Amino acid sequence: MDDSVSWRLSDMANGMERSRILSIAASVRAMIASGEAVTPFTVGDFSPSQFEVPSHLTEAIVESVLGGETNYPPAAGLPELRDALSNWMSVRYGVDVGSEGIIVGSGARPVLYASFRLFLEPGDGLAHGVPAWNNHYYVHLNGAIDIPIQGTPESRFLPTAADIQSRIEDIRVLILNSPLNPTGTCFTRNELKDICDVVMAENERRKISGRKPVILVYDQVYSTMTADGIDHVHPVQVCPDIFDYTITLDAISKSLTGTGLRLGWMAIPPPMAPPVVALIGHMGAWPARPIQSAAAKLYSNTALLEEYFEDLDKRIEDRMSILKNRLGAMRNFGVNYVEPEGGIYLSTQFDLFKILGCNTNEEIRTWLLEEAGVAVVPFQAFGLEADTGWFRISIGAVSVEDIVAAMDRLDSALKIATAHEHDA
Repeated sequence: MDDSVSWRLSDMANGMERSRILSIAASVRAMIASGEAVTPFTVGDFSPSQFEVPSHLTEAIVESVLGGETNYPPAAGLPELRDALSNWMSVRYGVDVGSEGIIVGSGARPVLYASFRLFLEPGDGLAHGVPAWNNHYYVHLNGAIDIPIQGTPESRFLPTAADIQSRIEDIRVLILNSPLNPTGTCFTRNELKDICDVVMAENERRKISGRKPVILVYDQVYSTMTADGIDHVHPVQVCPDIFDYTITLDAISKSLTGTGLRLGWMAIPPPMAPPVVALIGHMGAWPARPIQSAAAKLYSNTALLEEYFEDLDKRIEDRMSILKNRLGAMRNFGVNYVEPEGGIYLSTQFDLFKILGCNTNEEIRTWLLEEAGVAVVPFQAFGLEADTGWFRISIGAVSVEDIVAAMDRLDSALKIATAHEHDA
C-alpha cells in the first residue's frame, strides 16, 4: 500500500491482513478454471452439487418471499425463530437461555465479532487455540493482546486445561471451537470439564479482587457433524455453573450446508443480551427475513432436522473413510493424519521435507498442488507458524470420485519423488 493511502487510513486498517485461506483458494479456483486437474481441499465451504441444503428450507424461503416477507426483520431476529432455536438448543445441548438470550446474525461472524466487542477493551487478553480459524485476525480488530494456546498432535491440536491454566491470569476472553476448524477434532467431556474448572476457579478469585471475569466463547458451528462414537459436548453440560460466563455461537452455515444463506446466532445469558442486540442493529448484520422465517419452521421440526443431520454425517463419512484408507497406505512416504472426530476437516501431515529436499510448508503445498493436483491449506493459515508439514484437508466441495482421483495422483507423485530421491 502506498504512503498516501496508509496516511489516510487508521492504524487498525493499515495492519489488517487478508485471509490466507481465501488467498490460496482464489489461486486454486484460477487453476481449475484454466482446465488443470486440481481437487480443491481448501475452503471450508460446501459445493451445492455435493451437499445441498434441506429442500424444506429452500421451499419455505421461496414461500416467504412470495408471501411478501421482504421488509426489515427485528434486530435480534424474528420471535418465532428465536423461540425455535432456544427450544432446540435446550433439548439438544442443555443450554436454556430462553428466546431473549438468542440473538440472530447474518452468519456466525457478526455474532462472533459482537461477542468480542461485548467484553474486550483494548489491551485485554484474547486467548485461543492454535491452530484455529481466524482468531488472530480478531485479536487485531479488537486491539486485544494475543494469547495463543498451542495444541500438539498428542492433544489432537486442541488446547489443554494445563496450558490455559498457565495463562489464565492474562485472559479476559477464551474462545474454544469444537469440532475444531482446521483439525476436525472434538473436546471430550473430561477435557472440556477440566478447562471449565480452570475458568471457574479463576472467576471465583476475580470476584474477590473485583477484576472482570474470564468469558468463554464457545464456537460450535460444526456441532451436528460428528463421527461414529463421538459426542459433541457443551460446557454447560459438564459444568452448569459456567452458564453465566458462556456465550455460544452456532449457524446454519455448516450444519445445514447453507454458507451463502448467512444465518447464525448467539446464545447468551439474557441479562447481557441488550448491548448485543444494539450492536447487531447498528451493523445491520441481520439475515434476510425470508431466511429467518424458513429456518424457524425447520428448527421447529426436529424430526426433519435429525434426518438431514444423519444423512449429512453419512456423506461426510463416505469421503473421510476413503481419505483415511488412502492416506494410511502412504505412511511410508511420510504421510500421517489425526483421526477425524467431527466437522469436515482432516488434519494431515505431509512430512515430505527429506523426499523433496525442502524446508517449508509452502514448498510442500506448492508441490502437492503442481505435481499432484491436491490443493490443501497449511496450518500457518491457522496461526501455527512452525514448518511441521501439517495441513488442513476439507471435504466440503469434493465428490467421492474427486477424492479417489486426487489420491491416485498423489500416490503416483510420491512414488516418482521417492524414486528421484533414491537416484540422487
